[in-house]
Amino acid sequence: MSMPIGSTTVVTPGTAVAVATSGNAVSAVSFRARADNTGAVYVGDSSVDSSNGYRLEPGDELNLSFRETIDLRRFFVDADTASDGVDFAGVAA
Repeated sequence: MSMPIGSTTVVTPGTAVAVATSGNAVSAVSFRARADNTGAVYVGDSSVDSSNGYRLEPGDELNLSFRETIDLRRFFVDADTASDGVDFAGVAA
């Protein structure tokens, strides 16, 4: 069992950024907004933005588990402020 770990940084607020660019099937994943972010970040699908994403304030964490594996490429991040982002860790099946 491997554990995909990484970071995603939003360069341009209002533009969703893919969490992963290569396939990683996971059965669980945690997203943590970086503590040094200056605004909120949003986790969701490719249409994520401040009006429809799961909002994380600096230091907040979102933990998800799935009945079946899911590809990390399905997750995207947006942010209120440039250079803010999330760290993530997944549990591969």
